[in-house]
Amino acid sequence: MTCDLRDRNTRYIKQYPKLIVEVLFSSTQAFDRSDKSKDYQQIESLEESVLISQQGQQVECRGRMSGDQWETTIHGVGDPVSLKSIELDFEISELYLNVDE
Repeated sequence: MTCDLRDRNTRYIKQYPKLIVEVLFSSTQAFDRSDKSKDYQQIESLEESVLISQQGQQVECRGRMSGDQWETTIHGVGDPVSLKSIELDFEISELYLNVDE
């Protein structure tokens, strides 16, 4: 998600994201959690990145605290999730509605 006016003229490529949300795949999750995450943290406009598991109800929220400091919060079954970058709070179960485990 981007709220930056500079991204309004490009349909597919966003250069100034505020929030990035990804669904993890078993074949790429190691890369998504390491190198890709480090690359994302270099984006100055990024406030938060979220990784959503397909293998169970788990959501990893990585939020910028200040400067280069990031905090990771892992949410599991029954937990509330708070996306501070867009002021959105929801129960993790809402994210996994109608998903068979």
